Amino acid sequence: MRELDPTKTNRAKAFELWMNAPMPMVTLVKTFDITPVVRCSKRKGLKLNMLLCYLIGKAASQIDEFYLLAKDGKLWQFDKLAINVIVSLRGGGIENCDIPFDGDLAKFNESYLSITKRTQETGEG
Repeated sequence: MRELDPTKTNRAKAFELWMNAPMPMVTLVKTFDITPVVRCSKRKGLKLNMLLCYLIGKAASQIDEFYLLAKDGKLWQFDKLAINVIVSLRGGGIENCDIPFDGDLAKFNESYLSITKRTQETGEG
């Protein structure tokens, strides 16, 4: 990760507005027909949520802005992406964990399964 000067990026205005917002959060809502993904999940024996996370990561990995994150008044550019997943804990409750995005579906699936299982069992993300 490296620090960027936000005034020298095409995100300067967005950074300024974001950093001064009382609660900087964006929620997007879109309806998709995921029937083909459901079929693929059943046919290949893969978890549907994992496939959806993979597809979101695949799309996000092709957009430069997804590698930028504002933190502590600074703008940071990351080399890699992660997908944040909410996991139900064995003893009740929920916890979140980050799954490193990998363009290789088999590797992403392996990470997804191991990290979500560890989180579910230990309660640590």
